[in-house]
Amino acid sequence: LDTARALTLEDGLVASGTLDPMQQPFLNDHRIDGTAVLPGVMGVESFAAAATLLAPNHHIVAVDDVDFLAPFKFFRDEPREIVVTAQLVPGDGDEITAYCALIGQRVLANQSEPQTTVHFTGTVRLRSGDGAADLGSAPVPDDGDVEVDADDIYRIYFHGPAYQVLDEAWIAGSQMCGEWDDDAPAATDPADARLVTAPRWLELCFQTAGVWEIGTSGEMALPNHIDHVEFGPPESSIDDAIAVVDPAADDDAGHQAIVVDNDGTVLVRMTGYRTIRLPGALDDDLVAPLRRAATAEDAT
Repeated sequence: LDTARALTLEDGLVASGTLDPMQQPFLNDHRIDGTAVLPGVMGVESFAAAATLLAPNHHIVAVDDVDFLAPFKFFRDEPREIVVTAQLVPGDGDEITAYCALIGQRVLANQSEPQTTVHFTGTVRLRSGDGAADLGSAPVPDDGDVEVDADDIYRIYFHGPAYQVLDEAWIAGSQMCGEWDDDAPAATDPADARLVTAPRWLELCFQTAGVWEIGTSGEMALPNHIDHVEFGPPESSIDDAIAVVDPAADDDAGHQAIVVDNDGTVLVRMTGYRTIRLPGALDDDLVAPLRRAATAEDAT
């Protein structure tokens, strides 16, 4: 977001920015059927960024009730403007609540007015003061007996290098674990662009949950909803991280997940993550390595 366009009673802050898939790795390396698509985690980042524009002396407590309503696509690899609205209201105590939406407009053939679409919505909670939240600690999972590596994962996943965040994944008891690939190149241009959240830590949760879903169902799904997510230290300050996902007992419950570093410090905590299945079954030969890892099925 590079422009604050308006501040109104109806919409709150209206901020915008133009994104170019040929410039930004997080777009160029995030394609579905060849078309660049804004990652959901960068939508969450845009909400946090917009909210802190009006409350610079506050830090992010959590982002709640995120709905991924429609993919934001970059057709023909052309730059496209995103618009984010953030309606800030007093919260509990010294908190502020920001109700956010990410909006896109497109001019379609034979139409005089642009088509306006609300792509993502969510609620950001902020609290006065500086610094990342302390999310506590959790056990660091052991390596699995049956692992699937990045080569097999990204034969199925559509992500390019900057969003190939998984080095390997495995099941540990009832939990699906995914290890961060610290060789992943920068996801932004410039590489040191300031981010309010830790988008690729959240992406690590999404993809680890996705390995479990593919391995157990043979189908791929896209992000649909998050009940609640909290962020600790930023991605750039950590080299080693593991996502630990507790798969949902049913479709309504949603997955729970954390990301921990090698010392057990919790970097991200997410609850109520739900997905929407894509039509069609995947090739069974491609699914097989993920199935073995997700079910601890002996490779022999």
